[in-house]
Amino acid sequence: MFFVVGLVIGSFLNVCIYRIPRKKSLISPRSSCPDCHTHIRWYDNIPVFSYLLLRGHCRTCKAKISIRYPCVELLTGYLFAHLSVFVQYRHESPCVFTGYAALSCALIISTFVDLELLIIPNEVTFVGIPLALIFSVLCPGLHNEHQTVRNFSLFGISRLDAAVASILGMIVGGGLIFLCGVLGKWIFRKEAMGFGDVKLMSMTGGIVGWKLGVAIFFVAPFFGLLMAIPVLIRKKTHLIPYGPFLSLAALVCIFFQDYFIGIVDVYIQILTILFTGLHL
Repeated sequence: MFFVVGLVIGSFLNVCIYRIPRKKSLISPRSSCPDCHTHIRWYDNIPVFSYLLLRGHCRTCKAKISIRYPCVELLTGYLFAHLSVFVQYRHESPCVFTGYAALSCALIISTFVDLELLIIPNEVTFVGIPLALIFSVLCPGLHNEHQTVRNFSLFGISRLDAAVASILGMIVGGGLIFLCGVLGKWIFRKEAMGFGDVKLMSMTGGIVGWKLGVAIFFVAPFFGLLMAIPVLIRKKTHLIPYGPFLSLAALVCIFFQDYFIGIVDVYIQILTILFTGLHL
């Protein structure tokens, strides 16, 4: 059921990916072929199946339909199904699934727009950042006790503590990318990190918290190397979209959050011991 729902939502995400960067309405007009501008019939708009039945071509003008459309639908369906199992396995509330699913949708839109146009739309991050805070207040389960500093409750009220954890996640997540961009610009004498990546990580940190924000920051470069090396060899360019790697790292860290949070906790303990020793 979650897979089917994800397929349908993935079809809408395709609309967002195409229209948001082009400043078009998400509501009207109806979906149409980009080449012949013929309105797409409902039976040609069924996720995945219509693409297969049409063999990847427009029914009217026979123009090729991008493989991105079924890929986004299948990816969204998979993530929704995986998240449903993940949340049930951890005995989390349905609102935790909603928060992670909403973040996944935002990451998918950002990823495919960044891959095509090398930008992360403000329409996604400017809406996603306040929504992350709202989700955190409505669903404190997004920020369990392992997300806080030494399991310390600041206010003793779960919703207020979750709001603080969300804001801290935004600051740490976005701040790390911002500092990386500043250092990169100082070292290489040119723009090293787009501000869209800063906003993307701020939005993500607002949902996952500051510890996973730190983990994402260090995991993303490993995924980036998988694409960076071939691109540098073939295209001789340094312009590589970083949003997809941040998004992939975010999803991996969410699904293996206990492992990555445990690693961050170990480093925090090491730094605490070193700092205490130096102070003494």
